[in-house]
Formats: sequence, structure tokens, C-alpha cells
Amino acid sequence: MKSILKYILLTGIRDRLYAGLFITLIASFSLSIFLGSTALTEQQQMTSAYIAGSSRAILAIGMILFVCLNINRAFENKEVEFIISKAISREQFILGYLFGFFIAAFLIFIPLVTAIFFITNANKIGLLVWSGSLLSELMIVISFSLLSSLILKNSFSAIMASFGFYIISRLMGVFVLAINLPQDLTQAKNHFLDTSLKFLSALFPRLDLFGQSSWLTYGINDSSNLKIILLQSIIYIPLMIFMAFHDFKKKQF
Repeated sequence: MKSILKYILLTGIRDRLYAGLFITLIASFSLSIFLGSTALTEQQQMTSAYIAGSSRAILAIGMILFVCLNINRAFENKEVEFIISKAISREQFILGYLFGFFIAAFLIFIPLVTAIFFITNANKIGLLVWSGSLLSELMIVISFSLLSSLILKNSFSAIMASFGFYIISRLMGVFVLAINLPQDLTQAKNHFLDTSLKFLSALFPRLDLFGQSSWLTYGINDSSNLKIILLQSIIYIPLMIFMAFHDFKKKQF
């Protein structure tokens, strides 16, 4: 597994993942500071919101592209067959790649949080919780991207599936608010949209509750969302890892 971890980290350097994300984040920070300075009031708070929201999306999109393209290239170049021909189980192969992607994301995450702390003068407790929830969100996104790459084995399809998963999960709060339970059960047949939205809300994580920008400014006012974040992280990350185990075991090489 150590060789796989080293390979993933070196791949990030070769693919210019770190350089590309750092440059994008710097541009995002600059634009956020400019937009925040144009506000008539609460310029610091606006800057914090712009920086937190944009950097969160940039990290998620960057890791989706990195994971999907990396796994697809490993299949195309027969790297997967070469690795599993060694004394390594398929579960160790999956865990090695997952930990490698997690560490790659963490290497970008640390300077991001440090920069936010010094630039925005964020609430310390709020920044700590925001950072933890962002890490959980990245782990969920990376796990799903790996799973979709293993199932689809096509980089474009895996990227589109991962983007769809991320967008729907980020919009899940809007979907939940749109659900209106019928007052009369005899009218339930007229509420197909409500039923569909309830089904989606049960399948997808509530990523809209993760990484809330308001935490950086106002701190934590309601801990109920934190319980949901913790519970969903405990459920979805192991679930997608075990699904990846099951799918990879069935593959024939």
C-alpha cells in the first residue's frame, strides 16, 4: 500500500494537480477579496463567504477530475492488472488508492485553511468545524468518484456521474424544502414530484449542510446540523467503500 500512496502523490505532481488547484485558489481568493471590498457594509464577512464558498467548490471539482482521470488511466495502461498481480488483495488496492487521494486532498486543504485563518480573521471554533465538515465532504466526493470510476470505467461518464452526485447533494436542501406532504392521503397520487424528492433525499447526502460559510463569521449557533453531518459521514463513506470492494471483487482481468 505504501507504493500506491507514493504513486498517487507523485501522480498529483506529474498531473500538476497541486499547482493547478493552488493557482485556481489564489485567483479565487483575489476575486473574493475584490468582491468583498465592494460591499457597503460587512466587507470582511462578505469576503469570508466568497472565499469559503468558492474554495469549497474548487476543491471538490478538482478532486473529482483527479480521481476519475487517474483511475481511468490506470485501467487503460494496465496498471490495475499489474498491481493486483502482486501480493496485494483487492481490498488493499482500493484502500491504497482511497488513502492516496485523501492525502492528496489534505495537502491542499492545509494551506487553504491556513490562508482563510489569516486573511478572513474567521471565528476560530467556526473555522474548526467548517474545516472538519469540508474534509468529510471531500472524503464523500472522493469515495463516490472512485466508485463511479470503477463501475463505469470511462472517465467522461464517471466525471459526469460524480458532478451530478455533487450538484444534487449540494441542492438537496432546496429539494427538501420543496417537499409538501399531502394533507389528504387520497390526493397522494397527485404528489409524484414530492415522492420523488423524498426518495432522492433518502439516497443522497445533505452536502448543503456541510461547510456553511456562516460558521466562519458567526460561529456555531445550532449543533443539530453537526449531528447530521457526522451521521451522514459515518454512513456514506464506509457504504461507498464497501460498494467499491464488492464491485472490484467481481471484475475479471
